[in-house]
Amino acid sequence: MKKRLKNVRSKKPHDEHDHYLMKIRQGERLYKFYYFRPIAGRLEHFEYRILTKEKTNGMLEMVSFNFKIISSVPQKSSITRVPEISKKQLEDIVQNVVRKTNTSPDEFEELDLSKFSTIDEQLEFLKQQDRVDTMYIM
Repeated sequence: MKKRLKNVRSKKPHDEHDHYLMKIRQGERLYKFYYFRPIAGRLEHFEYRILTKEKTNGMLEMVSFNFKIISSVPQKSSITRVPEISKKQLEDIVQNVVRKTNTSPDEFEELDLSKFSTIDEQLEFLKQQDRVDTMYIM
């Protein structure tokens, strides 16, 4: 006779398959996005991205991942989440990535979204910059 498990919850899909890498809750705003585009990976449209949001308590949440386009299909891999980080720690991480990867100024881009007072203004700016896929916006 087989024993049945009670109250077993199925696991959520693995983060790499979650289309919503970062969820913005009431009162939160995007902070800064960082794009590292090494010259060696440009033919494959390879980027290393760091996305951050500012939480209501003033701390940041960070998601970083590799981004690549394969056969016209965007792919994300090596997704890392940091649920709480200070602005100083974020600056240190970005500078460390720049140093360790020998990133030149033409291989690095920072989008500062903190200058906008609402999430709607931030999203409008990202749309104008062609930096947001609106199918992922709820």
